[in-house]
Amino acid sequence: MDPIETARIATYHRRRAGRAPLKALGWRTAESQRLRFEALCRWGDLSGLEVLDLGCGHGDILPYLNGRFSNISYLGVDLLPEFVEEANRRHGHLANARFVLTDFLTGVLPEVDVVIACGSLNYKTENVLHPLQAIERMWELARRGVAFNVLDADVFEPDPFLQAHDRDEVFSFCRNLDPEATLVTDYSPEDFTVLMRR
Repeated sequence: MDPIETARIATYHRRRAGRAPLKALGWRTAESQRLRFEALCRWGDLSGLEVLDLGCGHGDILPYLNGRFSNISYLGVDLLPEFVEEANRRHGHLANARFVLTDFLTGVLPEVDVVIACGSLNYKTENVLHPLQAIERMWELARRGVAFNVLDADVFEPDPFLQAHDRDEVFSFCRNLDPEATLVTDYSPEDFTVLMRR
């Protein structure tokens, strides 16, 4: 993502910074966040696996994963320094957690078992291929699979900062990578999740 678009994302979150932490990250409620985490975890048992979280924000999914699975090795990456700093403040003391400031598409990252992305592909960008490029990059880095959720263009109201996606287009792209990819739509009216496995 180019510097101007990164700055736009930073502006979006900084404008929300005076609000409660979930609002600063763009979540409407703790329940909507939890439902998305739960949908990602339908991928399967993550116990003992290395998980890379694209656009980790404050690392909120980490306690959820630790409470549900055992012996996870977690790497969170984000574009925004303040998010990585806050994630380290909250969770950096955990032996199974590491947070890195980098652009997911261009940064040097290790292969892991599973790559997840919770809402981080929803930012507007001039690059119309960005979400598909991100999904392909996730698939390249994942030894065992990918799980991500995005806003559904059929339902989500237009927004100056956020970009919803065509469900059929995204799912068709994922099916080209994993013919048995799964689409999950029963947890939120404006969101969908894709689960991919090797």
